[in-house]
Amino acid sequence: MSLKRRLRRLRDRLLGTELERGLRRVADTARPRVLLFWNRGLGDIALGLCALFASVREALPGAQITVVTRPDLEEAFRLTEVDTVLASPELQRGDKHGFARACAHLKIDMSDYDLVFGRPDPSAWLAADSVGRFVPRMHWRGEWDALAERFPEVRHAAGIVIAVHASAETSRFYGYVKDWPAECWRALIERLAGDGRVRWVLFGHAQRERFDLPGVVDLRGRTGLLDVLSLIRNRAQVLVAVDSGILNVAYYLDEQFPLEVVSLWSDPRQGILKHDVGSPNCGLRHVALVGEGEDVRRIGVDEVEAALRAAIARVKPRCEIERDISPDA
Repeated sequence: MSLKRRLRRLRDRLLGTELERGLRRVADTARPRVLLFWNRGLGDIALGLCALFASVREALPGAQITVVTRPDLEEAFRLTEVDTVLASPELQRGDKHGFARACAHLKIDMSDYDLVFGRPDPSAWLAADSVGRFVPRMHWRGEWDALAERFPEVRHAAGIVIAVHASAETSRFYGYVKDWPAECWRALIERLAGDGRVRWVLFGHAQRERFDLPGVVDLRGRTGLLDVLSLIRNRAQVLVAVDSGILNVAYYLDEQFPLEVVSLWSDPRQGILKHDVGSPNCGLRHVALVGEGEDVRRIGVDEVEAALRAAIARVKPRCEIERDISPDA
């Protein structure tokens, strides 16, 4: 650990974290304006920022929270308890001067705010309070259910829909492999090809690897986050995903609907496994598979197939679910 980090930790123990010091400083302000910059990952919004926002709301009930972020994260913040989300189009992840540039582009005067967090660190500021205790909640709006209707190739799927998020788009920012190999995904899909009830729906950024296989609907590159969540919420019965932002947001979606989740991991000390709390969705069942030697590439196709077949055996096709909840049933 560097000397700078050691000094920071000592200061935090003695004086409180930057968050604690800031909350104390504006405790007597009637409606404090809080500005927060976020240029990291999607998953950390659920895993860390939800707890941070809750801490701000508890200490400052009248606070007005504004977030400055990248356009690809704007929809995720609409699921949280913030008042305003401002997206800076030119912002790129990893840009050390992104906050200043984003404020200039958006014509934000930081002096207009009572609290400014240019480099929020929820892992350091809230770890002791949130791990194993705080349940993040990503809030869904009923109007977003209609987004699933934009994809007729999924809308008319009468059997079991398996949603797949096969790759973590930001895996290059981590020191370990997050993605299960494409040939493993292909082998898995081929093994269940004989089950005519199953329809596979692929989400994520557009990828070079194609899955031109029967029963596969490839929506990669065609959906935003709310589209994906609407399809999972309203069409899918099973979600298979690597350790990623999609997995985190879907897991902490504060809606009640049946969903079987199979997740694939290298490092079990990250993400929802590290956070160690249940989903707010009581209908969600989660099976986590960790690669031998903490390498996701060493999870066998047999193991994922077995977990998937067990999940399929527990769920009903969408048409049966809709019939069960129909007023005329």
